[in-house]
Amino acid sequence: MENHEPVRIGHSQLPDSVHAAAEAAGMILEQMGPSGKAGWALVFCGGRHDRNRILQTLRAELGDIDMIGGAAVGTITRDSLGYGGYECAVAAFPATFPTPRVIADHGLDAGEFEAGCRLGERIGDAARDGDTVLLFYDSVRGGPPPVLYIGSRLVDGIHRGLGNKTVTLIGAGTVADFHLSDSFVFDGRDVAKHAAVAVVLPSNFLSRTTIMHGCIPLSAFLEITRIDGAVLYELEGRPARDLLLEMAGTDDVSMSLTIGEKHGDPFAPYDESAYANRLILRTDPENGSATLFEADFREGTRVQIMARDNRLMLESAAKRTRELLDALQGTNPVFALYIDCAGRSRAFSGAESEEAGIVRNEIGGRIPLLGFYSGVEIAPLLGKSRPLDWTGVLTVFTV
Repeated sequence: MENHEPVRIGHSQLPDSVHAAAEAAGMILEQMGPSGKAGWALVFCGGRHDRNRILQTLRAELGDIDMIGGAAVGTITRDSLGYGGYECAVAAFPATFPTPRVIADHGLDAGEFEAGCRLGERIGDAARDGDTVLLFYDSVRGGPPPVLYIGSRLVDGIHRGLGNKTVTLIGAGTVADFHLSDSFVFDGRDVAKHAAVAVVLPSNFLSRTTIMHGCIPLSAFLEITRIDGAVLYELEGRPARDLLLEMAGTDDVSMSLTIGEKHGDPFAPYDESAYANRLILRTDPENGSATLFEADFREGTRVQIMARDNRLMLESAAKRTRELLDALQGTNPVFALYIDCAGRSRAFSGAESEEAGIVRNEIGGRIPLLGFYSGVEIAPLLGKSRPLDWTGVLTVFTV
């Protein structure tokens, strides 16, 4: 691995799926040269593409290799950023790299926790303690309105299945558009629904991750007094929707406020990295509830109503990217993966500039970069990998 070839990045925004995949693959083949060969690839594409034609074309161009990834609201590379639905981005790992172990489970619709347990057991058999594992799962179970798979149940199952084995879990719930109308994954060989796929990276692939945030507390600590799964009914004995509307000063809080749980010392000064935030998918005026993206809160949990802060989001992206790059001194970085909540895009958030653009500009040409806009981000937070909302997760892999 001392004289490894670099990871190659290809991208396209062509509306025709065959042409888009061919353009992305062509960039990779040109970079590799006539003697280069891909060993496996990460692939993400927008929801307007024909996912089967994307996969078939890439395999025809790059070879019969494992391709892992799935749907994306948009994609991010050093030279391209977009979320119009026609994006296609590929990171091809040379055949000279050690081959990862790809593990898929196609039973999300029979229970996220059970699927996670099965995945965790298989990951545990393939991984060593400390290995990094990439995880991508199909976020949208059905709809409309969108019914989502609960990432926290899947991740809890993986931790259960792992037993005493410890791995660094990084990944995302895939979504095909801002409306959460569809999702899918590439499971290594095919396009899959109701599935999750894990990539156990070779042990000499080391990862360093930073998490970009961007929310500030609007309320004091509030106790959850009634909740059922992802449906939050009451805070402090009052209908959750009523409190949210009071705080927001608007009739629609969906996707604009979050519910945040502060980890560690609750009385410590504000630190964005201490919070796990949950986006609000929708509210129900009839029963006063708010449906969250995740189902990991319980009655008795003390939370805060949080506001998304665009200025803080942009500052966090720049600061944490620089800090991570500074920490790489003396290492051999080979690839950067940026998993970005779709709500952080400029079109959705209304920010002055693209937050992902700040990340890619900071990285520049130093490290090959592939990013995509997701529904849920998964990363280590305060000692445990967990699903996150309204975050950007930047991971740099070194050898």
